Amino acid sequence: MRDKWYADKRDLVKWGGIMHLLNDKSLGIKKVIQIAFYREDHYPALNFNGANIPIPEIVLKHFRDIKLIKYLDPRIEAFDQIFSHKSRQTYTDYLCEKLKLIREKKIVFLDPDTGLEPGKCKTEHVKRKEVEQIYGSLNPGDFLVFYQHKFWNSKWDEIRRSEFAEACGLSGSKVKTWKANKIANDVIFFFTEKEN
Repeated sequence: MRDKWYADKRDLVKWGGIMHLLNDKSLGIKKVIQIAFYREDHYPALNFNGANIPIPEIVLKHFRDIKLIKYLDPRIEAFDQIFSHKSRQTYTDYLCEKLKLIREKKIVFLDPDTGLEPGKCKTEHVKRKEVEQIYGSLNPGDFLVFYQHKFWNSKWDEIRRSEFAEACGLSGSKVKTWKANKIANDVIFFFTEKEN
């Protein structure tokens, strides 16, 4: 996730669904870990009456700091380790070691810029084998939530549901979804609870 995408209309759908899961007392979830696949953005200067001035840091922090999500609910934690395409495996290994240490029942939310890798993986994607490794590091009862952006195929949501399920070693019926077409019709969220 990049700073520039923080707090757009998709975040209403994203965090609305996550808060619904988190507040469902029957699920007993204690914590949310947002895996941001975080990449910093750098903003150009403002042209202020002919002079270039930087955007004040306080403005950037208010509108573009993903760590502020903790103010939505103190049970939310952003894993904001800088992500790099070149060191994907190191990032995933480190993440999985951290997740294994969290014994509380949790939601692990994978939040790449666009979702699962298509034919060729770029920085904005997550690889299927990374989803498999992350799912494998969860405890029974934990939830894995995954962000997916629309792509060129009219059955994009069915395709990615099947691929997400396969990466987790599940049947497609074990993967549930939420979306809000009247807010952001170009995203869907997949989620599944890890079984014993």
